[in-house]
Amino acid sequence: MSDLLSKLDRDDSIGTRLFQVKPKIMVVDDEPTNIRVLSDALKNDHDIIVATSAKQALGLLDRGERPHLLLLDIMMPDMDGLEMCRRLKKRQELQHIPVIFITALIDTDTEEKGFEAGAVDFIRKPISLPSVRARVRTHISLKGMLDHMVELNQTLSERLHQLDQLNWRLMQEQKRGRAADSGNLYEQAFMSTSEGIAVLDNEGKITAVNPSYSRITGYSEAEALGRYHDVLDVRVDKRLNSTSILDYLGVHNHWSGEIYNRRRNGEVYPELRTISTIRADDDRVTHYVTVFNDITSLKETEQRLEELTWRDPVTGFPNRALFLDQLSTVLKLCHHGGMATAVIVVDINNFRYINETFGFDCGDIVIQTFAERLRNACHEDDSIARLSGDEFGIVLAPKQWTLDEAYRIALQLFGRIQEALREPVPYRSEGALTIEATGGIALYPTESSDMPSLALRHAETAHRNAKDSNRAVAVFEDSMSENIRRQVAVESELARAITENEIAMYAQSQHSPDRELAGIELLVRWDHPERGLLGPGEFIPFAERTRQIVALERHIVRVCLGMLAQMRADSRKLRCSINISAKHMAEEDFAEAILGLVADSGYPPALITFELTESVMVKDVDAVVEKMEKIRNFGCTFSLDDFGTGYSSLSQLRRLPISEIKIDRSFVLSALNDSTSADIVDMVKRIGESMNVRVVAEGVETQEHADFLKTHHPGVYLQGYFFGRPAPLWTFFVEKSH
Repeated sequence: MSDLLSKLDRDDSIGTRLFQVKPKIMVVDDEPTNIRVLSDALKNDHDIIVATSAKQALGLLDRGERPHLLLLDIMMPDMDGLEMCRRLKKRQELQHIPVIFITALIDTDTEEKGFEAGAVDFIRKPISLPSVRARVRTHISLKGMLDHMVELNQTLSERLHQLDQLNWRLMQEQKRGRAADSGNLYEQAFMSTSEGIAVLDNEGKITAVNPSYSRITGYSEAEALGRYHDVLDVRVDKRLNSTSILDYLGVHNHWSGEIYNRRRNGEVYPELRTISTIRADDDRVTHYVTVFNDITSLKETEQRLEELTWRDPVTGFPNRALFLDQLSTVLKLCHHGGMATAVIVVDINNFRYINETFGFDCGDIVIQTFAERLRNACHEDDSIARLSGDEFGIVLAPKQWTLDEAYRIALQLFGRIQEALREPVPYRSEGALTIEATGGIALYPTESSDMPSLALRHAETAHRNAKDSNRAVAVFEDSMSENIRRQVAVESELARAITENEIAMYAQSQHSPDRELAGIELLVRWDHPERGLLGPGEFIPFAERTRQIVALERHIVRVCLGMLAQMRADSRKLRCSINISAKHMAEEDFAEAILGLVADSGYPPALITFELTESVMVKDVDAVVEKMEKIRNFGCTFSLDDFGTGYSSLSQLRRLPISEIKIDRSFVLSALNDSTSADIVDMVKRIGESMNVRVVAEGVETQEHADFLKTHHPGVYLQGYFFGRPAPLWTFFVEKSH
């Protein structure tokens, strides 16, 4: 930016050079520390004027001080910065001074009020000195450029008014080389300045342009002369049209501002422009003078400053300030639109160890990889930010959810994040690093507050609680509904239940078409120390919402097969079916983990059937088939449970290496009285026959159900309360042996 100032100082211009002395900066702040920091940062390139209150600053301005720029604190006693700025902009002799607010506030309302009051920019606390210097130089440069252009425009307008009084003859003589000395002065100014200049008649036709006009716009003098300026001047911002500018000029005779224009080749560029009206002695408009400059380099600098202010340089994600701004918008939507969202804070476990062991370069690679996987795990309209170090924030795009639904969606997202982190992060020759994450969730809206800073603080509190309790994720208490409190309680207690062997193994018999005992389906209960024996419906759905279902099902497989292997010899002849969830099947190490458990148990693989539902085919069918084939090759078989209730196609079904289809109990129960259900039972049986797999009918609860199946579907296997309710696994085998 200092190079730009030097370049501007060297420009051949009509008026004075931009800054022959140091530009003056007035710092208005009631905190001595801020004054000292800002003064030390700027004193080498600027003259500093200090005021400790708005009243003192206004007094200095009243006594004639004219700074080139004001750095103004918003929060001050007596009169705040917003009010001082409003007063400045009402005074003609002071309204041209650019004002940059200094503030620790980052909410959207404060920013809107600041710009409405007349500020050109904001500097956030804590103060970044490089950013302060760059922003000050940028706005000083813009102001200097604009002042220079206004002076140039005024000089040209005065000379043109004099020439116009001679009916433009002198201008024509200049072109033919017969100009007087005063005309030569005008031509020298007109032709040699680095700013683009266009002279228009009172109808808006171009009557003269200088070489810089052609250099900036791409239109030659021949292409421009005689054409209406509007035809060549294609402003990108349609809100700023020629009519509105002309209306303003009709009253004020001078307009200046920033616009985006388009060159002859179609390229859009930012432009600083001034327009003056030239009037005859009878106040009739005779000409317009337009002076403009390409400010692309300044805008690029501003853009880089914005990125430094609002973006994390390592990941490109929004930083904490921008995240809070985005969160403010989301919470307003929730409050006014009846929506819900979740704020999630997540970090990398033991990240400090990675930095200390492998160095900061490795740390940056881990952060970038973590950020990329977060982005892939989130939906496109979710907001993600790097808050600090290895801590990231996520806010879900608000939807018409209940808080329970928002919690479920947040847990699903955290599950995807954990899944994404399973792949190690490669780093040079050291190999690969495995990283894990901890998360905290806060749900909104709540009755307590809709402040973005508080929402983020709640998520950070939940995150710390997760760390302290050695859990993967926790939720902030005050934002929970009763259902969520129950979910959290069950999750916590279930982890203990697995460790303390509170999961009880039950079984229900399966029978061949001739009603001989053919196998068992393993079922589980939770022997809760306080609530007693709980059925699977009271804890399995909660486990399936998190990765706890993985730990639970692997515990069930290990314990069940171990128990079966220890039982009498006749028990080893019974086929055992064990339910597996789609979420567990999706685990990358599913096949290896299950095969390891089967091998360790010593129970014959040929007697083990794993029951899946159609939901396993929702995602990557190829990956599902590959895992199933690995396990089947070891000797185990697969059953498709609750068939007919899902949405899988027959073409997908034929790809699965299954040995059994189970008709959902709801169809069997209603088949006696509902022809549609009876038809579905028949259809499933025929599909099983065509695939040459065993068909099992669940829900056989009465003699009538058993007789119906024997009469209409004699080859179907049977399971249901008619043959016996689920019983503890040990008891089951004792009873059956008698």
